[in-house]
Amino acid sequence: MLLSLLVSEDSETAQICFDALIQMGKDVVPFLIEKMRSEDIDPVSRLYLADLAGEIGDIRAVTHLYELLSKYSDERSQIVIYEALARLGEGEKVVDVLALMLEENYDAELQDQLIMALSNTDSSVAVKALAGFYGNKLADKSTKAFALEGIHSILARRHELKNYLLSLHNGKEIAERLYQWQKEI
Repeated sequence: MLLSLLVSEDSETAQICFDALIQMGKDVVPFLIEKMRSEDIDPVSRLYLADLAGEIGDIRAVTHLYELLSKYSDERSQIVIYEALARLGEGEKVVDVLALMLEENYDAELQDQLIMALSNTDSSVAVKALAGFYGNKLADKSTKAFALEGIHSILARRHELKNYLLSLHNGKEIAERLYQWQKEI
């Protein structure tokens, strides 16, 4: 019932259903996969389901997310699926394509989406990509701050990547910014 409401109602109702389904956890995954594979739902709703699969964190959805990826040609949709895959432990498999997309993309909204997806990969490649983006003179201040937040998120889960960050050309500057940010919180 909630899965049907998630894909058929307005965005506010969909968000309520999304939150409720997350609370239900892994018990909904078989139904979620079945709904994701259904041809009866629209492509946007299918992306909601992909995002939900990533949030729930059950690896049974991985194969189905890769199948779903082949059905979308636009970057925005692909990023949603890549992020879900990263949350499900596939970060090392999707990080290279996400890093390349960030490097080649100049749309601020897509950059934010890519930064979020990269921060879920827990990868040194992501740290390098985000540090490189942070050093980009063309990036605006708020997006750079989001990149810092992404790096912080990765380092919080993988402390050993701090030394890797420090080895990057702007790593010491980023580490100092993160330190200052932590002091302010």
